[in-house]
Amino acid sequence: MTGCMFALFPCLLLFSCSKEFPDGSDAGHAGKYSESISFGVAPDGPDGNVQTKGVAAGLGNGYVSGQFVLRAQDSADTLCVRATVADGIHSSGGRQAVTRATPVAEENFYDAFHVLAYWKKDGQLVQEQFYMDEDVFKNGNNLWSATANTYYWPGDGHTLRFCAWAPADAAFSLTPQDPTSTSLAYTVPKDVADQKDIVVTSTDEMAGNSNTVVPLDFRHICTAVQFKFGSQMQSGTVKSVALKGVGTAGTYDMASGTWTLSGGTDDFMQELNLFTTGSETSGSELTTPAQTFMMIPQETLPDGASVEVVFNDGTEDRTLSASIAGMAWPQGKTVTYRISISPEYEFRLSDERTLDAHYEIYMTNIVVTDLPAGKQWTVTAGDNVTIQSQSGMNSFARQGYWTDRNVDDRGNDTGTARGNASYSGTGSGEFPVAIFVPENTGDSERTLKLSVAVDGKTVQTMDIVQYAPAWYAESLGCERIQGPDCPWGFYWTDDFALIYDLTSCNDSARETVRQYVEWTKALHTLVNLPFIGGLFAWIFGDDIPDLSYVDMEKSDTFLGLGGKADEVTINLGEIHTAGIATSPSDGQANTQAMYNFEGIQFVNEIINSIESIPGYSVTTRGEGTNPSNNAAIACMKLNSWNIITVESNTLLTLTNDNNTADWYLPSMQEINGIADDINPISGEYWTSTAVDDNRQAYKYSGGSTPQELRDVNLHVRAVRKRP
Repeated sequence: MTGCMFALFPCLLLFSCSKEFPDGSDAGHAGKYSESISFGVAPDGPDGNVQTKGVAAGLGNGYVSGQFVLRAQDSADTLCVRATVADGIHSSGGRQAVTRATPVAEENFYDAFHVLAYWKKDGQLVQEQFYMDEDVFKNGNNLWSATANTYYWPGDGHTLRFCAWAPADAAFSLTPQDPTSTSLAYTVPKDVADQKDIVVTSTDEMAGNSNTVVPLDFRHICTAVQFKFGSQMQSGTVKSVALKGVGTAGTYDMASGTWTLSGGTDDFMQELNLFTTGSETSGSELTTPAQTFMMIPQETLPDGASVEVVFNDGTEDRTLSASIAGMAWPQGKTVTYRISISPEYEFRLSDERTLDAHYEIYMTNIVVTDLPAGKQWTVTAGDNVTIQSQSGMNSFARQGYWTDRNVDDRGNDTGTARGNASYSGTGSGEFPVAIFVPENTGDSERTLKLSVAVDGKTVQTMDIVQYAPAWYAESLGCERIQGPDCPWGFYWTDDFALIYDLTSCNDSARETVRQYVEWTKALHTLVNLPFIGGLFAWIFGDDIPDLSYVDMEKSDTFLGLGGKADEVTINLGEIHTAGIATSPSDGQANTQAMYNFEGIQFVNEIINSIESIPGYSVTTRGEGTNPSNNAAIACMKLNSWNIITVESNTLLTLTNDNNTADWYLPSMQEINGIADDINPISGEYWTSTAVDDNRQAYKYSGGSTPQELRDVNLHVRAVRKRP
């Protein structure tokens, strides 16, 4: 998240016996008011809001702003510094931000804040006084209340605009004294403990008869400056860190959300006396959250601005400094200076996001910055997480199937189908990887660690955060991140067919397609063969698929054998789907019935194989949906699969001992009550329960389950039972 607000709505209730308006008129006569004014802190919004979780582990949506060397004036001693800027102001949470520089977030918001209400009557600003000018104080869980007056909505013909800041006792040298001003004058306190994380909000004009909770969208207006260890550090003591010659005073306009600096500069130093063994992980704290410098944002740091570190290597104190003139401290951001004995480098994942609870293939890049060419690094995962290059993924994983192991036709494990626990590279750059993350079946999100080692030494960790299911019933939970909409599928006219022309494809690909089509069409005749027949029966049940509805024309044959595929026709209209997946209560059985119906998964593999070949063309006859895109497949891909090799061809089988899907499309009864507090259920969703008519299935819509045509695109949420 780039910023935050509270997920809850803490109501700010203002109590007193007064019912008079500030102008002395009676608030009680008809039409003037119906409710007292109360406040809530709005939920997540744009950049810079109060909550800043999810960024501190890496750069998040941030960037590298500079790299420089700290040098001693009287010796050749140096320390290397890397400056990074990340969205939001980082909070470690759990600390009450009342008297310290600790960054504030939802869980440690201030005990008090100040509210101003700007008042218009008949479109004209009432300049004599504020409608409201109060400190409000925390009074119980998620409740703030004033101690003096109650304020009521003024009614028709009036408007109010609210401004607020926290903490209420922020060290402003000037605040608005009448409604003609929206300016706050501020000078950064010398003592870091007094530098509070100031948050401010300003609303649009609201009608005087709104009679609603006023959402306050607080935003950080300072820049947080922190110091951390880099990837390579020597043993010794960091005596102090300092920011010198930086802007110290300015005026913030609550209406425009901008600062105007006054031109003065000052120095800010704090003693740390922090001993380092030289083995700290890159990114570990040099300054704690309570030691965060809270500075005035500056688009361009002035001439003479510098960073200074006093370091003792066990023999003497050495003062090292470097210029930061010309760099920027953006408003509402965190600037981090990482200290190393050699040029600093950074490892991060290019797409930092929270993963879903099901089996997830995390497609991302490992981004390595400023590591010298030829220097080797290794990323190691735990918790059964594996990593491989995207180019090394098997064909099923490329389609989105979470594959686990390779197995031969005798059931012997022949190796991983999803990479290994570690992945290595050299030098800097972007390295496309697929990270296979097992499902999280717990009650809360979890953080998985990727450990980074350079030349055998652990230098950094990268976090992967994964949701838990949204448990909404005694034994059911749903996935948290909604995927693309899709049709229920199995909807076509009696003459529907997909006709693939391969004559413009290369000969090798055409031979491969011919071999696979002939093999899959022969599967139902292999049931009586030793072992293989039992294997197929185990995968598909007693009904071995008969793909007689798949036709192929080929050329360059010898006595009808071999050759190349010229045209493959899939006559889907010959398959009648009445009676498929009709259970109102067993979504697991419905989903697997849809997935395995008449060998349709083999047909989908034929389609996927052909559509991965350059030069093919496809035409259709009749009307219908492509079988490779339906709600059952979207859910089945979220499970764990093994790849079985049989006669040089590959099949997928679920890794469960009973060959059943953990994640599936819920039935019309199972979807009742489905809920998710992170990504709320909204709109219409497919159930796995079909209408026995070849044309319709049941959908979920606001608590009811009406019928819908199967070719309509709707939302899909897979569910699983508690293990």
